[in-house]
Amino acid sequence: MTMKQWADALILSEPDGWAFGKLLDEDLWRDWAVGFLRASHFAQRIPPDPWHFDDWREWAERAYTMLEGQH
Repeated sequence: MTMKQWADALILSEPDGWAFGKLLDEDLWRDWAVGFLRASHFAQRIPPDPWHFDDWREWAERAYTMLEGQH
């Protein structure tokens, strides 16, 4: 799965998906992730900072564990 595919799936499954929008450039995944973190639905859960990760997959794995209890 690519970062774009993961981001698209997340947008479709989350009620605040509009708050962080569609990822258009995978090289800018950290910028997209910051929007994800600022969405009100997630901000209170203290999600991992994407700027502390070199690989989007490592960040996504950590961020996803935060989402598991949301549904």
